[in-house]
Amino acid sequence: MFALSKTDNELILIIQRLMKKLLSVLILLGAYLTVFSQNIQVTGTVIGGSDREPLPGVNVVVKDATANGTITDLDGKFILTVPSNSILSVSYIGYKSQDIPVKGNKILHVVLEEDAAALEEVVVVGYGVQKKANLTGAVTSIKSDELLKAKSANSTNALVGQMPGLISKQATGEPGADDASLYVRGIATFQGETSPAFIIDGMERSSADFARMDPNDIESINVLKDAASAAIFGMRGANGVVVITTKRGTQDKTTIKYSGNVSIQSPTKLPEFANSYDYARLYNTYTGKEIYNGDELAKFRDGTDPEKYPNTDWYKEMLSQRAIQHQHNLSVSGGTEKVRYYVSAGFLSQGGLWEDLDYKRYNLRSNIDATITNTTRLGVDISGRVENTLNVGASQGIFQQLVRNTPVLLCRYPDGTFAVPDATHPNIVASNQPGGSYSKGNTFVVDARVELDQKLDFITSGLSVKGTASFSKNVYKNKSWNVSPYVYSKDADGAYVLKPRSSASLGLTQNGDEYQEYQLQLNYNRSFGNHNITAMAMALARKGVIERSGMNRISFDSEILDQMNAGNTANQSLNAYDSKTARASYMGRINYNYAQKYLVEFNLRRDASENFAPNKRWGTFASASLGWVLSEEKFFQNLKNTVNFLKVRASYGTLGNDNTGGVTFPFYSRFDLYSGNNASNGFTNNLGDYIFGTLLTKGMLPGPIANALATWEKSTKTNVAVDATLFNRLNLTVDFFMEKRTDILAQRGAEVPSSFGGILPLENLGEVKNKGVDLSLNYHQRIQQVDFSLGGNFTFARNEIVEMAEAAGTSKYMRKTGRPINGYYGYKTYGIFKSQEEIDAYPKQEVAGTGYVTKPGDIKYVDVDGNGVVDSNDMTYLGNGNIPEIIYGINGSLNWKNLDFSFLFQGAARTQVYLKGGVIQPYFNQGNLPQLWVNESWTEQNVNAKYPRLAESTHNFPTTDISAVQTYLYDASYLRLKNIEIGYTLPSRWLRSAAITGLRVYVNAQNLFTISDVPQIDPENTQQEGWTYPQMKAFNVGLTLQF
Repeated sequence: MFALSKTDNELILIIQRLMKKLLSVLILLGAYLTVFSQNIQVTGTVIGGSDREPLPGVNVVVKDATANGTITDLDGKFILTVPSNSILSVSYIGYKSQDIPVKGNKILHVVLEEDAAALEEVVVVGYGVQKKANLTGAVTSIKSDELLKAKSANSTNALVGQMPGLISKQATGEPGADDASLYVRGIATFQGETSPAFIIDGMERSSADFARMDPNDIESINVLKDAASAAIFGMRGANGVVVITTKRGTQDKTTIKYSGNVSIQSPTKLPEFANSYDYARLYNTYTGKEIYNGDELAKFRDGTDPEKYPNTDWYKEMLSQRAIQHQHNLSVSGGTEKVRYYVSAGFLSQGGLWEDLDYKRYNLRSNIDATITNTTRLGVDISGRVENTLNVGASQGIFQQLVRNTPVLLCRYPDGTFAVPDATHPNIVASNQPGGSYSKGNTFVVDARVELDQKLDFITSGLSVKGTASFSKNVYKNKSWNVSPYVYSKDADGAYVLKPRSSASLGLTQNGDEYQEYQLQLNYNRSFGNHNITAMAMALARKGVIERSGMNRISFDSEILDQMNAGNTANQSLNAYDSKTARASYMGRINYNYAQKYLVEFNLRRDASENFAPNKRWGTFASASLGWVLSEEKFFQNLKNTVNFLKVRASYGTLGNDNTGGVTFPFYSRFDLYSGNNASNGFTNNLGDYIFGTLLTKGMLPGPIANALATWEKSTKTNVAVDATLFNRLNLTVDFFMEKRTDILAQRGAEVPSSFGGILPLENLGEVKNKGVDLSLNYHQRIQQVDFSLGGNFTFARNEIVEMAEAAGTSKYMRKTGRPINGYYGYKTYGIFKSQEEIDAYPKQEVAGTGYVTKPGDIKYVDVDGNGVVDSNDMTYLGNGNIPEIIYGINGSLNWKNLDFSFLFQGAARTQVYLKGGVIQPYFNQGNLPQLWVNESWTEQNVNAKYPRLAESTHNFPTTDISAVQTYLYDASYLRLKNIEIGYTLPSRWLRSAAITGLRVYVNAQNLFTISDVPQIDPENTQQEGWTYPQMKAFNVGLTLQF
């Protein structure tokens, strides 16, 4: 046992005294900290910018406690309860973030400084991003907030009128089928696909995948228009590229956001037809006979016997006055330094203009980003979509029959029993009642994408590699059940007699598409003083499997069992096939700029397509572009107060197109299966099939002649442009473009004897040129509490066929070479003959070889070839087709305190539509009388009428399918109020107790009115006979809610 010395004892006593004093200090300090760290309510104001205006929407959170935070209101104010010793992190896009110690202060005044680097707008381009100031290509962008103003359930429709260079047409408003057709700078080929490629988060997807996206999930859309921006997509970029980027999580507190709206919809326009009295009265004139006598006309007019002399409005009988739509989206986003997430679910329900028309869509998306190490990032995206469509069985023919059914035909008896209109007109209303025929469609889509990004700074600074794999599968199923309606006539005693009913039929369809895509990308980004270099090299492989199958049975003994095994096997058909596709590509890009002033970019891509023979399979496409930022030059500095930014740029390059117009493997000789249906022999089989005994044998025929020399269609694009900012308020971009398509794959326009037994091959024989200009102009200013903007965009694109190997002997007036794609051809007109003297002095007319004797009131056709006779040789080019050469949009917004207002006008010009069939021609195919003819057709008392006399003669309606008549060709230019919205954001102080960080309510209208000279149909409708579901206008009420 050992003993302590005197010195040791003294040391112990000293340590004990120090420990007691330290403990006392810690106790006092703890008490002080306890008092000091009590929660307090902080009120603050955040201002910023050179004008020191209040900043709305600024994030204010307690540092290291992101669950406790808020955002500033429209006056830049916030209230937050925080520990008295906490630090507040204040952040706002475009401004430098600040950490503000509270130090017990209950009132804070925060000034944020602009961050020049953050204010640099970034644009998504092909497989990468670039600063907008450094762009040398033609790229048009739209952000999420502008996109959502459209309140469109279909993403393609949200772009209409909003982006220069993007020409769009929405031909129908049918639920689930209301996609707009999109064209980047018009069309430049007469063969195959003309729509752009769609890239969603770096992966190629279909236009339907884009159309059916929930717009709430989209962060930005960028349209790549020239060779510099689109060449990196090679064979997919010839028609332009639409690049869609979805929303992702950020390192921030968890945000829960709900958005939803309900809308009431109605048609923008429906055809108008005469009532039964005018129909019958003028039918006598039309036939030149007394089909309806005076007593019958009187009964049609006074309506005293509606059963025998009805006045049926078939549109009112079939269609409801309005349709209801509602859509909802719920998203959760946020993250930490290690993991960021964005998860959303969307639901859309669209009702239709009849009861059994309903479309429902469910969208789900999960985008997750994880920082595994300081140099490794992993991204996993999964999205899915389910679509359910219910429609009546004869939906495809509803509007066709509504155009045809006349007002003198009875729809239903006074007790509601459906009538037999007559022997040639079905009762379209009875055929489409709920509980009868139906068509049920179901679509299931799943997309998965995995991305791994690894920095390689250990090799050299700025180097990284990224690998991406994606998988998409689309399955579509449809079940179509058709039964005859119960319709009745009456016998002499007034008793109902059921019309004989045909047997029920059932059709099943199942289609599947599956694609895989793999990308390996090497990136380099480095600066050496004023020298900035960005480079990318990439390999891509894509393969797909397409499966199609369908079966049909006619004759079911029971209409209760709508199952395939209940049908008669004697009348059935079965079709099924699958095909595979594959592509491989290598590409690279180099960007160089000196001092953000002199800009250069080169793109190179090499593609392989299975559509061509091995020695023609690979195509190489390249582009080069230059840019000069004049506003960064010393000589420009005196102008910078006026012209703040000025850049000129130019690009040139080639792209490819492997579209073969549906002809697979054109370099092989092969036999094709016959297609079409023929049930005349008791079987529902393909034309050309033959029955040996009782065995149905598949027929075959020679396919197109092989052409091993067929190769890529080439697109050479040139673009010259100016970007400018004036007075720090006005942004201007003008692009002049020219495109030349060569080696377009098409068949020669030559007649082949039927004894030849083959089809001419595809050859690279076509050439088209396309040129134009697109521009955008946007002005923005804030005056005290009023923030307003006004903008516009304009696109002009004109194409011309240079060569298409037309058939020998084609009339010079009917030649398409030298004229636009999709132009109208037919008979020019010069008014209407007013008298016999006028006819006698005019060249003889023999339109369509009818030998008809012209009479006063007939159309006056132009003798184009000047030979003194008007006949089919006088058919000629009549003008542009239904794709507009000019499209434009005018938009504006105004915000004052908590109120906001926005609008969008959209229009088109230099476009025409030709009306034909029952929508314009009186009594066509025993059909209706368009209302236009009641007061605007020629009579002896109305010699200055717009339309010719009513007569059964085909003189005023030549029957040849290839002809149009200028009288019925209308200027389809229009101006439409596409969107208008008023919103109100509730003050944050009203919501704080409910933990709500934002609530906005709004009212909105779409397609509110249209100015157009086109009669009978909407000017965007491309169906010339009025047979399609109409475009819709809508009134919406909605809200966005954020926690």
